[in-house]
Amino acid sequence: MNRKQLEEKLQCYVTDLKYDEKAKNSIDAYRRYANVFIHFIDHDSDITKDDVINFKDYLMNVLEYSSSSINTIIIYVNKFLHYCGLDELKVKKIKTTVNSTVDEIMDKSDYKRLLRYAKKLGMDDMYLLMKVLAMTGIRSEELKFFTYEKVKKSMYIQVRNKGKTRDIIIRQDLRRELLKYCDENEIKGFIFRSPVDQTKMLHRSTIFRRLKRIAGAARVKKSLIYAHAFRHFFSITYLENGGNQLNLKDILGHASLETTNIYSKRTREELRKQLENMKF
Repeated sequence: MNRKQLEEKLQCYVTDLKYDEKAKNSIDAYRRYANVFIHFIDHDSDITKDDVINFKDYLMNVLEYSSSSINTIIIYVNKFLHYCGLDELKVKKIKTTVNSTVDEIMDKSDYKRLLRYAKKLGMDDMYLLMKVLAMTGIRSEELKFFTYEKVKKSMYIQVRNKGKTRDIIIRQDLRRELLKYCDENEIKGFIFRSPVDQTKMLHRSTIFRRLKRIAGAARVKKSLIYAHAFRHFFSITYLENGGNQLNLKDILGHASLETTNIYSKRTREELRKQLENMKF
């Protein structure tokens, strides 16, 4: 079943929910979350389990939804898939157990390989996009504030997200690279533009898929690479270079230090090495 067929099924699904006398708010939720999934699909072939798994990954690592929100969406999408007779495509909810360590995260060698292979693939825009994410710690949706005019004007980019406004500092070397790229490609407005409509920002789902492609070519674990991984990479690099968590909280735009603490997590391997180096 392809995307168009899913859209047709959704109309029937909503009608059946109405005849089942579901509450209006419930029907709206069923329709909304099924639509979120359908719009994530960017091809006309039959959808696969990989599409659903990538959608789940997208909710977690690109949209940065909470665990409870992700699980709610998964429940609704699974019900829609069941209605479509696609039970084999359903995915499991995510576990919400909190741990003080993570199994694996992108490290400096991964980052360097990604940059190198983005260049090899001729994906200069993704090369710079990854550098912006890694060297500023911004969220992927905040890339829309990076325009030629703003970078040309100042080394500080004001972004607005989640009801808060903050200034993003652009290093001189990064700023020079961005301006050179814009000049060479005659770019005005959004620096990271949609290939379909250059007056629009590159869509987050497109960024997600391109990152996976680069990771595959670079032989870096795809599970480690998503836009938010660069925010984590920035945070760890910042702390390792003498930065403190209070300043990091302001840079990342967090409301509380508790959220910032997530980015100070280390892998179990890193913790093991620290213990090995301790003198008793």
